[in-house]
Amino acid sequence: MAEVHVEEVELDDGTPMMYRDFGSYVRLAHDPAQMDEAAALALLCVRVPRLIGDLEISRPEP
Repeated sequence: MAEVHVEEVELDDGTPMMYRDFGSYVRLAHDPAQMDEAAALALLCVRVPRLIGDLEISRPEP
């Protein structure tokens, strides 16, 4: 199981999401003005196929 840390951030135009794979967890940042969270997670799973069906999402506390 890999944990995916999801953050909403303002990114440059044309960069709707970024991620960094640390093995046991993945840090995902997406710009909600350019891409919603579901699309960002779907794209992440395309880029990191080992996450498909085996991820746990965490978000920062408000």
